[in-house]
Amino acid sequence: MSALDPTESEPAGSEGVEETAARLSALRSELKYHNFRYHILDDPELSDAEYDRLFRALEALERQHPELDDPDSPTQRVGGAWLPADFVADMLPSVTHRVPMLSLENAMNPQVLGEWIARVRKGLGVAEEDTETTVPLSVEYKMDGVAVEAVYEGGVLVEGSTRGDGVTGEEITQNLRTIRSLPNRLQGADIPPRLELRGEVFMTLAGFEAMNAARTAVEGLFANPRNATAGTMRQLDPRSAASRPLDIVLYGVGSTEGIAVDLESQTELFAQIARWGFPSPPFHRVVTTLREIETIYREVEAARDSLPFEIDGLVIKVEGGELRRTLGVRSRSPRWAIALKFPARQETTRLETVEWQVGRTGALTPVAHLTPVNVSGVMVSRATLHNPKDIERKGVRIGDYVIVQRAGDVIPEVVKAVESRRDGSETAVPIPTHCPSCETEVFYPEDEIVVSCPNIHCPAQVRGRLRHFASRRALDIDGLGEKLIDQLVERELVRTPSDLFALTAETLADLDRMGQKSAENVVAALEATKERPVARLVHALGIPHVGETVAKLLVAEFRDLDLLAVTTPEEMVEVDGVGPEIAKAVAEFFAREEIRAELAVLKSAGLRWKEEGLAPAETPQEPTAEHPFAGMSFVVTGKLPSLSRDEAGAMIETAGGKVSSSVSKKTSCLLAGAKPGSKLVKAEKLGVEVIDEEEFRRRLEG
Repeated sequence: MSALDPTESEPAGSEGVEETAARLSALRSELKYHNFRYHILDDPELSDAEYDRLFRALEALERQHPELDDPDSPTQRVGGAWLPADFVADMLPSVTHRVPMLSLENAMNPQVLGEWIARVRKGLGVAEEDTETTVPLSVEYKMDGVAVEAVYEGGVLVEGSTRGDGVTGEEITQNLRTIRSLPNRLQGADIPPRLELRGEVFMTLAGFEAMNAARTAVEGLFANPRNATAGTMRQLDPRSAASRPLDIVLYGVGSTEGIAVDLESQTELFAQIARWGFPSPPFHRVVTTLREIETIYREVEAARDSLPFEIDGLVIKVEGGELRRTLGVRSRSPRWAIALKFPARQETTRLETVEWQVGRTGALTPVAHLTPVNVSGVMVSRATLHNPKDIERKGVRIGDYVIVQRAGDVIPEVVKAVESRRDGSETAVPIPTHCPSCETEVFYPEDEIVVSCPNIHCPAQVRGRLRHFASRRALDIDGLGEKLIDQLVERELVRTPSDLFALTAETLADLDRMGQKSAENVVAALEATKERPVARLVHALGIPHVGETVAKLLVAEFRDLDLLAVTTPEEMVEVDGVGPEIAKAVAEFFAREEIRAELAVLKSAGLRWKEEGLAPAETPQEPTAEHPFAGMSFVVTGKLPSLSRDEAGAMIETAGGKVSSSVSKKTSCLLAGAKPGSKLVKAEKLGVEVIDEEEFRRRLEG
């Protein structure tokens, strides 16, 4: 793992000078190695959080022992262009920056930021007790990309380079020219003879996911959009860069000679570069107090998952060239700027074993058991690996160090294996030949990506179907929880959902932790399900690809479960929001003999089978104040800032609209959040209006 425990934040003070010097040497060497892997090979072994802990440990040790200072230490240099003496590669030409491109000091929490603000005020000569004098502070997103410089002469882009070690970077002019949002020629007037702009090249999340999905196991996966961007910027063939979804945000200048306006004021900088034809920054505010920044921090962190790109914090800068020059710079970072970091979303840990879980449809899903690690404030010990092809594509083995990520409410996911840390003890992940629940031989069709158990009476499948049938979003059977379902399956009292309706209070009362009253309550809850809307029953049946939204669409169109059961796929695809794959799955489901037998028992049990009161789906409606979305068909996709998809769908239906699962020519509007995927592409292709949550709420409120 590391020559020093990366979780160590303060050095021990009891060791001798030789031991301390040895620790410093080991830390410096290790950080140089990881800088090399990150900046040169574009193949990091550590997560950002793990690297930051090593870096802070070195800083703390150097503060305690200034007599062991080393000007070549990673804490004294920018970036990480330390090349091993024997490194041989096709390197890009080097570029020397006229003005060094410095790194930023990091604040891991608002308290450290408060200490920085106090130092800034002191450096500007503001007395501690002076509460009247304010210092203007610019707040921006800290884009998670690659720092670059673009040089314009006579208004034409003539040179592009990476930050490198801050003094010397790599020449990437042709690759920068492939970024569509970066103009090759400045627009407007007041064009200086030479302009050096600094910014961050990044990759959108949707573009990154599509690019990674197209890569093979031999090519390997990128760990994150920043890693992919770094690799792209160093491509020798600009056609490769042109094929990738790159964008850029400009946030600073190098030399300001010959420029009339104060481009060291972020406000003036952004106004001026917009006049020259550059994109505006996605976020910028000017504040004067720590409390304002703390409020922004909370707001942005909460909305982070809704952004179409990755950010890893906020950047706070003192506004204005005179103030910045007064504060000055250190060897590695300016005193007038700092990065307020968010909790890390990726960590490095070890994959201990893989367990195969059987779902209600018979699909076997691999779950990675990990050495527990803190990711975004949550201890993670399990993560999904999706399916065998995903394991193959990521090249994961038992015993590997892996990068694991967690974003928002998404289940933790293994991103990739860190192959360079293997020691030969790692073993391949075994693909099961028999179901771990019932020992039935599994099958793995060549055209499928999942291993499946064909035994519909498999206990794991039975439990899964019953849990889904009784779940809150399906028939909502109060009191029928997992532990009770487990007992019913183990004692072979229930094998199908219809068996539930044959249960009596006497039978239930004999089970563990079930008294007479509890048993009677469950029977009453089962009786109450007979009044549930038919769409809930359709959802509860567990038809492949049919969730709540599609169930409502089908019932609104056919209104009778017997009619739906005999509808052909050709008839079903006529329903807006139901595509060929869904139609085929529904028809195949109802064609199965065991399903027809199950439906007959459910119908005889008295569950609602028809929806008599539904208005015909084709009846047009006019928008009103109470129903502003009447007659409109919505599709909801991506991660919304403050609403779940279910909540957004409920709000649409309450406002008179309809929610579909797929985009078509009949779709009125696409409500899109972060990571919208292919639905956004299709909507744009069909000319369907796309709105975000803010616009959605505005229209809802009239």
